[in-house]
Amino acid sequence: MGRSLHFPFQLGDLGTPRSAGHAQVLRQQLEQLLFTLPGERVNRPRFGCGVQRLVFGPATPESAGLAEYVIKVNVNQFMGEVIRLDAVKVTAEDATLFVDLLYTVIETGEERAETFRRPLEGPP
Repeated sequence: MGRSLHFPFQLGDLGTPRSAGHAQVLRQQLEQLLFTLPGERVNRPRFGCGVQRLVFGPATPESAGLAEYVIKVNVNQFMGEVIRLDAVKVTAEDATLFVDLLYTVIETGEERAETFRRPLEGPP
């Protein structure tokens, strides 16, 4: 596994594009998928979970379950060839959204756990 361009695109100290290792690239791709709103990307209108919009309203097991379902479907659709999603947990605390993912990298069999945090915005 090699290196890929860092997302978002950045220049390094010598003016060359920054790169990222495979683990960091997977994390960046997952973060893009989780927090991109469907319709936000012109050429990929179905791309994105938009989980930050799914957590408004009463904090119920149903709303958390819906967010987790949307994440599972999207990760399987857009990253299913690269990772196998093993577990998802979505919580909102103190105006912050937490998404915990447990997944396996298909190429290596390595299991990874990632936590994504995002401040909650006001209702749409």
